[in-house]
Amino acid sequence: MPKNWIIKVDNYFHAKPDCIIATAHVDTFPTDLPLEPNIREPNRKSSTYRQIFDSLTTEPEKFFERHSGIVLCANKVKPSRDQKQLELEVLEAAEGGSDGVINGGHTVLAFDSAKNYKYDVSEARVKITIHIGLEETEAKDIALGEQRDFVRLILSH
Repeated sequence: MPKNWIIKVDNYFHAKPDCIIATAHVDTFPTDLPLEPNIREPNRKSSTYRQIFDSLTTEPEKFFERHSGIVLCANKVKPSRDQKQLELEVLEAAEGGSDGVINGGHTVLAFDSAKNYKYDVSEARVKITIHIGLEETEAKDIALGEQRDFVRLILSH
C-alpha cells in the first residue's frame, strides 16, 4: 500500500507536467522517505555529510543558497488547498515502485541529525525537485546523472 508524506513549502511550480520544483521547510521535512532510488548510502562519517550538517546548523538561514537541493520521485503529488503543503504518494520497491530520495540522502540524514540534536533550523529552506511517476530505469538514470554531476563538480575544484 502506498505511503503518504507531507512536505511544507513556501512555494512551488511545475517545471514540466511531471516535475515540480519547490522551496521546502527543513524543520518539518520528512526524514523517513525511502532511500532505495539513491545510489550512495548516506554516511554520517563522510565529509559530504559533515559539510551539509555544518552548513545547516551554523547558518540555517543561508542553507538554501548554499545547497544544491534534494531530488525526489513520487507516484503522485497533491498540493493542499492553501498551496503550502505537498502531499507525496510514494510506492516503495516492495510495491513495484522506485519512489523516494533519488539524490540528497546525506542532506536528509543531516536534517534528521539536526532535529535529534535540537538545533533550530526553522529558518532553513531547501530546494526540492520532485519527479512524478518515474519508472525504475528512469529513476536510476536520474540518480546516476546526479552522481556524475557531483563527481564533475568535486573534480573541477
